Amino acid sequence: MRGLNFLILAMILLSLLSNLSAAQNDTMIVEVNILAPEIPNNTVSIEVPDYLFMEDIMVGESTDKFRIDVNNTGNVNITVTPLLQDLNDEIFSNLYFQNRQSGNNSQEYMLGDYSFNISKPSTPGGKRSEYFWMWLDLTNFEGNIEEDIIGRRADLLFIALPNLN
Repeated sequence: MRGLNFLILAMILLSLLSNLSAAQNDTMIVEVNILAPEIPNNTVSIEVPDYLFMEDIMVGESTDKFRIDVNNTGNVNITVTPLLQDLNDEIFSNLYFQNRQSGNNSQEYMLGDYSFNISKPSTPGGKRSEYFWMWLDLTNFEGNIEEDIIGRRADLLFIALPNLN
């Protein structure tokens, strides 16, 4: 009987040892997602003021110059061109523009002849701001204004395009 007990004990030990050795040689599945390099999209995006009241003006006069800030919120250098939505507007077609004032050296531009550049923001998701001066000049206006026009408005579009230079 002793021999039988020894044989059973030996089989149990052998069984345990074989299970331990199988556990030492187990398999694990390894998985990873390989992503292609990100190609950034060229995003053109700007912010401009929603509204500007240019005060009262009479034919033969010019308004004060107003500082207009424009933010580049995209990720590329841009060129911005202000244009009237209604190209036939006889009042607001007399808008003038000037880059940052620097004495008498800063050139004045008529609507349609003016564009300015804004560099891309220095950090992703950031803003880069630039400003210019704008005013309405009716000193050479030849239209006929017979009565007050209160609340005259126009839509000024800011066309932003990537600056490839």
